Amino acid sequence: MKRLLLILILLLPRLAAAQSNSVDDFFSRYAAAEGFTSVQLEQKMMQLMSRQAAERGDKGLAVLLKDIQYIRIIALKEGDGGRFVRDAEAAVAADRKFQPGSENGQTTKFYIRETALSVKSELVMITYGAKETVVVNIFGVFDLRQVARLSTIRPK
Repeated sequence: MKRLLLILILLLPRLAAAQSNSVDDFFSRYAAAEGFTSVQLEQKMMQLMSRQAAERGDKGLAVLLKDIQYIRIIALKEGDGGRFVRDAEAAVAADRKFQPGSENGQTTKFYIRETALSVKSELVMITYGAKETVVVNIFGVFDLRQVARLSTIRPK
């Protein structure tokens, strides 16, 4: 029994990492593709933004940013995003799916993966419609109720 438990403990992190490979492959494929804009904010940038939020007195945002490992964004500059959206949805097909929302002709779908043995979560948001086609991936320690606060960050 102990041996089985040890094997499970050793294999589960690898299985969790293997699940994210399809999302990683999707971002790798489109990040440098022609006609797409790509932004990746790594952990050091998130920590810097966290310090700035703390200096402005926004402790809630500072805590949220401090624990996010990365944010990746890929946007289609123009044209039909059908294949792009299908590829993004295929990459997250195994994840637990949230109900899609719709606003002003845009459709937004959220996918979340939370692992039982890890405190880190992964969120993939796919937005598409007449205006834009964008895929956002957030990985780290975060509360889903607080993720909407990220939209309040604006460059000065």
